[in-house]
Amino acid sequence: MLGLDTEKQQNWQRQTAREGAEEARQKALIHDLQSNTVTVAPDNGRDVSDLMAQIGRPLTAQQVIERLKKCNSRLVFLPARGYPLYGIYLLDPTGRVHVTPEGQVMTIRHICGMESGIMPEFSVLHKTKARVPDQELFSRAKPSREVAWKEVETFGSETRGWRTVLVRLLHAGLITRLQVEQYFGWQPSYDSQKWKTQTQ
Repeated sequence: MLGLDTEKQQNWQRQTAREGAEEARQKALIHDLQSNTVTVAPDNGRDVSDLMAQIGRPLTAQQVIERLKKCNSRLVFLPARGYPLYGIYLLDPTGRVHVTPEGQVMTIRHICGMESGIMPEFSVLHKTKARVPDQELFSRAKPSREVAWKEVETFGSETRGWRTVLVRLLHAGLITRLQVEQYFGWQPSYDSQKWKTQTQ
C-alpha cells in the first residue's frame, strides 16, 4: 500500500511540476510579447521612430552640457571613444578613478549617455523586427506546446533626446524640477504622455 501511495504522490508531483512549468512558459511568452510591442508604442499619437515627430526643440550637446552644469556642478561630460556620444558622470569619491587626456585625476560614477551632436527634444527609437509568439495563443482554453510565431516591430536602438537625459538625472536625484523649469522649461514643445508619466 505504501508503495502505491508513494507512486501516486510522485505522479501527482510530476504532473504539478509540468503544469507549473507550462504556466511559467506561458507567462514568459506573454511578457516577451508585451515588452516587444510596448517599447515602440506612439507617444500621444506621435510616431516615436520618426525624427521629425520627435525633434521638438532641438539643442546642441554643448547647450545641454552648459545648462546641466548650472543645475549640478558635480556633473562631468566625457566623450565616448569611437562613438558620437558623451558619457555623463558624477564626481564621486567612491567612483572609479579617471585620468583625463590633460592629466587631471578624478573619481567618477557613470550616470547615462547622451548624443554629442544635435539632440532632439524627445528620443527617437529606431525599430527592428522581433519574432514573438502570436497573442491568439494565450486565449486558448487549453495550453498547447505548439507556438505560432509572428514578427513585430520592437526597439532596436535610440537617438537619445535631451528630455530623456533630464528624466534620468531627475530620477537619480541629481537635478530638480525647479532647475529643469529654469534652464530647459518644464513643459515640452509637444504634449508628451511619456514625459508626464516619467516626471510624476
